[in-house]
Amino acid sequence: MSRGSSISTKITAHSTALIAQDSDLRGDITLGPGCIVHPKAAILALGGPIVIGADCVVEETAVIVNRGNTVMRIGKENHFMIGCRVESPSVGDHNAFQPRSRASSAVAISSHCTLGAGTILLALDPTLPPGQVETIPPYTVVYGAESERRIWDASCEATEMGLRANQVSYLREVLPK
Repeated sequence: MSRGSSISTKITAHSTALIAQDSDLRGDITLGPGCIVHPKAAILALGGPIVIGADCVVEETAVIVNRGNTVMRIGKENHFMIGCRVESPSVGDHNAFQPRSRASSAVAISSHCTLGAGTILLALDPTLPPGQVETIPPYTVVYGAESERRIWDASCEATEMGLRANQVSYLREVLPK
């Protein structure tokens, strides 16, 4: 699970969490019930601890990093897709980080947000004092080459939640094999 490092590693995982042997977990990490960590995924608590809620999926080459001194809290049912990188100090529930998307440590992500493939989420408020973070409103979608933002009307939300539940169920069956 963890590669050689000078950081002491303490992993606390619920009995229903699935963690691939070839994942890179470093530091103080807590995984909630039903979490799935794919091979080649990295969860790095380099500063403070990382606490991940129930039913989150961390796919191959996804990276979650906490360099700050406070706890990085990640809510339930988040999906971290291939190659994404998340350094946000907090992440709400039901978010999707599409392939190669990036979220900086200057933004806190609320719930039901989607970062499109290849987008970069940075703070837009230039008046924020150093050390402060911008909170992204619920249902925000970051999209396009310029990482533009808009608010989603939540249409088809039940369908999306059903698809995610089916994917988690499938992964729980297939990954251990």
